[in-house]
Formats: sequence, structure tokens, C-alpha cells
Amino acid sequence: MEWNVIDGKLVKNFKFESQTELAQFLLKVATYADEMNHHPDCKIHKAFQLEITLFTHDKNEITSLDHQLAEKIDSL
Repeated sequence: MEWNVIDGKLVKNFKFESQTELAQFLLKVATYADEMNHHPDCKIHKAFQLEITLFTHDKNEITSLDHQLAEKIDSL
């Protein structure tokens, strides 16, 4: 599954078998985000799905940081 551009933001949905699996994945994402000092918006929905949105708010656009974080997330 690829990242989609929706309303000028990178968006990707992830599906998990349990909320524990989702939480473990989200913790890894948060660790990368803290290391990069670039934090995504995350929404848990339908119990086992996670939507991640990447956007550089202070630039009001998708930047290389968003693409770098997307690559790190995909490596998980």
C-alpha cells in the first residue's frame, strides 16, 4: 500500500490483528518521529486500523522530512 496525497498531505492506513500490535507499531513510529523531531498526526479507527498523516505545518506543505519519515515508517 502506497502513501496517498489527500488534501495536500501524505496519508496511509495500516491494519493490524490487534490493538496491542497497533500500539507496538505506533510506539516505533513515535520513536522515529522523536529522533527526527518531526511528528505525524495519527488516528486509530475501527479498533485495529491506524491512519498516519504527514505534513510539515510550519511550511504548510509536504517536505522532504515527511518523505523521510514515510520511508522510515515503511521500513517497519
